[in-house]
Amino acid sequence: MRKIFTLLTLLCLCCGAFAQTAPDEVVTFRFVPGDDMFYIPWEGNDAELNRLYSLLDRYRSEITDGAIPVYVDGYSPTKSLSFIRANRVKSEMILHKGLREDNFITRNFATAYTAPEGTVYKNMVVVTLQIPATPEPRPEPKPQKPEPQPDPDPVTEPQPEPIAEPEPMPEPAPTASWWQNEPYRLAVRTNLLYDGFGLPTLGLEYRINRHVGIKLDGSRSWWGDAGGKVQKIWLVSPEVRWYLLDSKRLYVGAGANFGKYNIYKYPVGGLFSSDTGYQGKIWSAGATVGYQLYLSPCFSLDFNVGLGYTHSEYDSFNIENGERVNKDRDKTKTLWGPTQAGVSLIWTIGNK
Repeated sequence: MRKIFTLLTLLCLCCGAFAQTAPDEVVTFRFVPGDDMFYIPWEGNDAELNRLYSLLDRYRSEITDGAIPVYVDGYSPTKSLSFIRANRVKSEMILHKGLREDNFITRNFATAYTAPEGTVYKNMVVVTLQIPATPEPRPEPKPQKPEPQPDPDPVTEPQPEPIAEPEPMPEPAPTASWWQNEPYRLAVRTNLLYDGFGLPTLGLEYRINRHVGIKLDGSRSWWGDAGGKVQKIWLVSPEVRWYLLDSKRLYVGAGANFGKYNIYKYPVGGLFSSDTGYQGKIWSAGATVGYQLYLSPCFSLDFNVGLGYTHSEYDSFNIENGERVNKDRDKTKTLWGPTQAGVSLIWTIGNK
């Protein structure tokens, strides 16, 4: 009976040692549907990135020695979008943790990702660290009286699950350039609010880098009729912007306006008086604040308002029997208040 008990004890110790497995460490990142940008504070990505950094610091030597490969799996409706998103996540680890491309095994899937609890995600990048098992030391068996012992049956070591061969992938694009994480390089824009008042507007914005952009809008209307109604305006509006936060959609800026006007009736003239016209020149300067609302990878809405100082020099007039009759000459008007407002549709060109 003692022999049987000793044999069972040895078998349990061996099986227990081989059954010890370390769980895989899995980190998940969410992506905006249809977008390939890696928005770090969005949907808890910042907390997941900090957890990933902690794992990379803990297992750095094993990763760089090749003992622990870092699996980066992209899930999206298309393999091309999965490839770009996976490279965005790898770029964070390469730039901030000093890893190399040969530390990764990249796989891209045109399918959804199913989490362990059963939730399905269509836009996800999953980073997995397969931590090797570290068996606990076996306790030494108690010494037995010398007597012949039968050899224990051999214990078959469990075999690891086969790992799918990664798909051959092209070399990722360089990630050190500043424009890799830039929302866009160039934008063509029109102010829908000005357009609605019969003052067509067209502008351009160039992003010097992720944080600074230069915008220039031009507006011009040239309307008139035989009854004396007139709306002849030209306006130039330069602005320098500083984009804030990680998403780079909120901004503050410094802007100005320069132009001339001749208005009576029509939409703009009706805002000031129903029976008086104005002709003169205007300039203003002040601070602006705005936000760009994402619509698609190529289009956004830009909401902005400006406050500051405005100066205008003008003549006023009436129309009597189809003739212009002057009322006041060489008048001046200054005020502190709104200098501009806009709801602009922008078409972005370059990285999104």
